[in-house]
Amino acid sequence: MRYLALLLLLHPASAVAQRLSYEEWLLKAMADKRLEPCYGAQEKTPAQKESDADFIALALRGDTVRRSVSDKLVDHGTTLLKEGNHTQAMMRFNQAWLVDSTNARPFWGFGTFFMELDRPAVAVRWYKRGLARDSAHVRLLDGLATALLAERHSTMETETERRNDLLSAALSLLERAQAEAPKDGPVAYRLAVCHLLRGDCAEAKRCAERCAALPSCPMEQGFQESLLKRCP
Repeated sequence: MRYLALLLLLHPASAVAQRLSYEEWLLKAMADKRLEPCYGAQEKTPAQKESDADFIALALRGDTVRRSVSDKLVDHGTTLLKEGNHTQAMMRFNQAWLVDSTNARPFWGFGTFFMELDRPAVAVRWYKRGLARDSAHVRLLDGLATALLAERHSTMETETERRNDLLSAALSLLERAQAEAPKDGPVAYRLAVCHLLRGDCAEAKRCAERCAALPSCPMEQGFQESLLKRCP
């Protein structure tokens, strides 16, 4: 781990968090492919390939398991994203993918990055690519469901069929996630949201109660008030 820590010190996050809008990200990514997921999937120059090889060798010096190193980079990127440092977060997710392109977690990072930029339709694509690598990945299932619910929220109420399709797809994903992780608080919460949106008060209450009993439950006060109002 000490080599990975040293490596991150060589590329430190800016002292000022680089929080971006989607439009700002587009402009920066045009000039710097490190800000595009999977580095823009473009052919690299010999010098870039040599730099990648040097990075991987240094990253693996303290931990020879690629998946482990990749996961640590995703964790670091996640922390940076929570701090609002979008630029450095994307760089970490890309490094995680570079070290282990078979790992589904960097794709969760890419999707969550675009959710932070309020672009759920873009996030959907990256969550799906992650699920193509690991169809039972709970955070990816939850992330994709959340992105679909966000799309539903921004869809006009007159587009009833599309709104219903998005809700059904989100519910199906969350049920798969629950089967993998019955005690996952975020999944239980979003299941409660889905059932409330469907008008199924009994299931909404059941999922909300299950979530409330879990330490990882992220239930918001606003949801509890809506539940009580719509399901007295």
